[in-house]
This record gives sequence, C-alpha cells and structure tokens, in this order.
Amino acid sequence: MSFRHSCFLLAALIAAAPAWAQKPRNASALELGADPTLAEPFPSSTGQASLTSSRAVALYRQNAVVRPAAPEAMAREFLSNHESLLGLQEADFEVTRVREGDVGAVVRFHQTVGGVPVWGTETMVNIDKANRVQTVFNGARDIGRVSTDPTLASGAARATAFAHLGVTGTLHYDETNLVIWPGASGARLAWQVRVEAEAPRGDWEAIVDAQTGELLRVADRLLTHRGEDDPTTPLAMPTVETHPLYKRLDATGFIFDPNPLTRAKASYGGGYVDGGDANTPQLEAARSAVTLRDITQVGSRYELKGPWAESVDWDSPREGTYGQSTPEWNFTRDNDAFEAATVYWHIDNYMRYINETLGVPAVPQAYSSGVQFDSKGWNGADNSSFSSGSDRLTFGHGCVDDSEDADVILHELGHGLHDWLASISQQNGLSEGFGDYVAVSYSRGLGLIDPASPPYNWVFKWDGHNECWNGRSTAITSTFPAGNGIHAQGQHFSTSLMRVWDVLGRERTDKAVFEGMTMTTGSTTHPQAAQAIMQAAANLGYSHDEIGVFYDSFVAQGYNGLTRPAATAGEEGPDLASGAEFTAPAPNPFMGTTQVELRVDDAQSVTVKVYDTLGRQVTTLLDEVLVAGRRYPITLDGRGLDAGVYVLVARGETFQRSQRVTLTR
Repeated sequence: MSFRHSCFLLAALIAAAPAWAQKPRNASALELGADPTLAEPFPSSTGQASLTSSRAVALYRQNAVVRPAAPEAMAREFLSNHESLLGLQEADFEVTRVREGDVGAVVRFHQTVGGVPVWGTETMVNIDKANRVQTVFNGARDIGRVSTDPTLASGAARATAFAHLGVTGTLHYDETNLVIWPGASGARLAWQVRVEAEAPRGDWEAIVDAQTGELLRVADRLLTHRGEDDPTTPLAMPTVETHPLYKRLDATGFIFDPNPLTRAKASYGGGYVDGGDANTPQLEAARSAVTLRDITQVGSRYELKGPWAESVDWDSPREGTYGQSTPEWNFTRDNDAFEAATVYWHIDNYMRYINETLGVPAVPQAYSSGVQFDSKGWNGADNSSFSSGSDRLTFGHGCVDDSEDADVILHELGHGLHDWLASISQQNGLSEGFGDYVAVSYSRGLGLIDPASPPYNWVFKWDGHNECWNGRSTAITSTFPAGNGIHAQGQHFSTSLMRVWDVLGRERTDKAVFEGMTMTTGSTTHPQAAQAIMQAAANLGYSHDEIGVFYDSFVAQGYNGLTRPAATAGEEGPDLASGAEFTAPAPNPFMGTTQVELRVDDAQSVTVKVYDTLGRQVTTLLDEVLVAGRRYPITLDGRGLDAGVYVLVARGETFQRSQRVTLTR
C-alpha cells in the first residue's frame, strides 16, 4: 500500500447516484449499463466486513491512538498499521481532502492506479481531538493489473458520449477525465465524460472505454465536481466585501416562511389553494416581511446577489434574475419576483445558520460566490433539483410553485450541503432522507405546528399533501429498508433523526447530524451514516444519555450492526512516543499452525485476538502485561477452525496492530 498527496480534489470521480430531484421521476431511456457495487457489508463487533473480499469496509469506535502529526500522516499511520484488516496491501491512495473541525479531522483518500483514480473508491478516516482514530469507511477495491495508457483520445470519447445523449444547446458543465472503471468483468481504463446541457436535461455521466470506445455506462448523475485548481480544503467562508463598482446593502421584501399554511395554521383548501398561481387575501396575509441581507447594488440596479445566495437565470424558461430599480421586493405570489425573494432569503438564512451559528463550514466548490439558484426553472415542470456538476439549484413552477415552500428550497439545499460536506450517497436514498431532515428541522423549529397534528411530520407542507402530489413524512412506521425507491426509503433516515430532534432540540441535533455527515462517503449506507452521526456526537462531548437517544432511535428504525460510542471530546490521548512491532505471520498461508512475534517499546497490558471475516471474535491468543523490548512469540493453531481468512489484532495501551492470515486444508 502506498499513499500520495494530491494537490487537487478527485472527489468528482466518486461513485454517484441518480439526479437529485425533489420528487421521484422515471429513468431516462438514454441510461445504459449499471454501476459497479461494493460487496454487501455484514455487521461485525467492530464495524462491517465484506464477506467476498475479506476486507473490513467499516471500522467503528476504534479508539486507536496514533502519533500526533498532521491529519494526513496520522491517517496514513492507521491505514498502514491495519492494511491486512482493510485489505489495502496492493492499493495506492491519494489524499483528496482534509477537513478539521469540532469533531477532529476527517481525511479522505481515493484509490489510484498509476495516478489514475478508480471510480467509486473513497476511503475516510476520522481522528478525534485526542489523536485517536475512531471511524473508518473503506472503499478500496481489488483492481489487478490494468493499462493506464489510453488508445482513444479524450475528444473522441466526448464525441461518443455527446452523440449518444444528443447534446444540444448551451453547455452548463463539460469535463472529461481518465478513470479506472471497476466493472464486474474486470477493471478497464475509461474516459469519464460529464456534461450538463440545455438538452437533454440532466447531470450526465458517460463512461467510455479508453481502448475500444465502447460505452460502458451512461447515467444521470449528481457528483461532486473538483478541478486541478481547487484547494485541498473547503473554500473560505464568504465575506461581505466592498468594491468600487458595486456595494452590499440590506433590502426588504415579502416571502413565505416557511409556507402559507404553516404560517396561518391553516389547511389546504378555500383561499389557501394554488389556483394557477393566483393570489388570494388569505395567501397575501400569510406572507412574512423580511430583510434581504447583503444584496448587490450596481449603479441604480439592485440584484438578489449576496455572499451566501445568488439569483441566476440558467434554466428554461429564461426570464431573468428578478433584479430591479428599487431595494424593495414587495410582491405577492402571482409575481415571479416573489419566489425569487423567497428562495434568496431561505438560502441566505440557512447558509448563515450552518456556517456561522453551527460552525460547520459548507460552501459550494464550483464557484466562490453565494449558492446559485434559478427560482423559475425546469421549463415549468413540477419538480426541483440540485446539480453537483454546476453546484446550482433550480426550482419548477408546476402546480404549487416549488420556490414558495421552504421545505422544497431547503431539501434541495440539503443535497448541496451533503455534497459540500462530504460526498453524496444515494444508497437507499440516504441523501433524500438528509434533505428531508434539513427541511423539516427548520420548519418544525419555528414552533408554529401543533405536535399532535399530522403536518408536524410532513415534508413539503404547501407543495405537497394536496392534489399536486402526496408529499412525504418523517414519521413512517415501517423499518429499514422497506420502501419502493430512493425517495420512499430515504424517509427512514429523516424519521429516525426527527425522533432525536424531538428529544434534543434543533441545534443540538443539527450539530451532530451535520458534523456526522462530514464523515460519510459516496457509498455510505444508512447504518454507516447513523454510526458517523453518533461518533460525531461522541467527539463533540455529548453525554452518554444523549448518544443513547441517537442509538435507540437508529436501532428502532431497523439499522443493524451499530456500535454505541462513548464520549471522547476533551480527553487526553496516550503518549505515543512508544510503539510496537507485530511481525508478519509465518508460514502464511498455513495448514497447521502459524506464528507471529510481538514487541512493545513500553511495558503495558496487551491483548491479541483473532477475528473472522465477519468481524466475529474467534479466540484470544494473549492477554497479559508485556515487558518492554522483549519479543513474544504467539502461535495460532488452526485445528478446529474452518479454512479461510482470519485477522490477528494486537491492542495495547499505546498501539493497535493487525495481521491477516489464510488457513488452508
């Protein structure tokens, strides 16, 4: 195993999922093939293991001390010490991102072959503030030998993809990169073509064999975009700057906050209906007067462009950015400028909440301005979406205008936050559930809804739950993974989190959830995300009982294989001036017995235990106090054990080491 540091981010090449739309939609006939999948993880006592590859895919509550150093170095030390357990002996990695914050450090790696990134292979290591590795998600794959010298030029691959898709009109995003495609029939060098165009609608990824030109995969994607000039840490939080050509100022306007029904404590019907975007006295009275902070003035014109949000016109129908000659957006819902002001205020307000109130840095990576949105897009269709290629949000106007409901706005922003915090995963609709949680956490936090009423648990309380569509809920009664499709399955995640919200409150729950999501990867499952959130709570110093609230809710939702972490914030880590040597097993593979040797630099209590590939403890080989400097021979007797792979784990007060052995018959 080797590690190389990359000066640019490779997260754009992480595994992706179908386009993030607020409502379900049918797959396009243009899609082709299927994504390579990681082996199904099986719960174990320390995380999750892959039965087919004999590697741990997740490690929980490790409390594994590492020598104080830069986060990358500490993460490398842990992975090197556990390469057998994680199956990393033949894998090369590059660092893609390092994030340091209240939960410690989160270090991300991407597997490479000859410097070419392998599609869908993100590995994450979390190190708490006491310099202990707590959680690891391992996305490494067995690749084997593959040429990294393409026969097909990138332009030819792009032309193949464009011809298949029938790309026309303005290109919003266009990028082609080499990747290793880990297909079921073997790894292949390929060109990854990413495009967002006026037509066909979507955030498209095409995988073209770099030797033969064969189309291997075509999918409508949401992926994190990174470029060679991107920094290795999130972009700096925006500031309210001065400029000789424009200035920032506060404007005023009317919006729906969070929506007219919740504000008026009313039900859909009577004067509270869409009515073809018509205004009514009831809907007009349900508006809220707000300050539109830090908008831009250029000469005599005022634009909804600030440090946290910006109105852009990039999607059909092209009707402008709703700038005007006055700093007053005093409109009713029958004027499209009303929706533009509503979206601006909610994005600006929520981005300030996440970045400033919660202290969790999360900003777009594709540009350095505020979150870009088109408040009237989708060519009038009844849907909304976030595109990770361009980092933009767009809102449709079919039936109830999506941009009139804070739940829709914040659900789509939630996809963006998921992308900017980590890498979006749609395993069983994880990102859909996260977006629903973001939406309902805000609207419930306003205290306007009776907890005994059905809308208390509804998502899209104005846009849905009416003749337009059914909406969703954060109080489903089924258990994971029940549900038909990612939007239905995502409700498990939001339901489990909102139960916690009712006990711990908005900010306490939000902080743990957002910090936990920084530890997830592009292939994270619901249970793995739940584990990351609990570990974040532990790293933040939440009490045993508070962590228990998360644990009990996750277990009740049907998330299996969880480990309840203990609080770790503020604890002193062990002195790691000392270490240990744990030699490779010999012979390996073995038929009868095999032997390792263990030497510690400092006297300490040590255990050596044996685990199978499911993480189940098989036996204990050593449990005693070892003398410093002495070599201790340790023998594993294979009699009575089934043939297969076993992992020997040595744990002391200042170290943890592992070795993998294979028993044959």
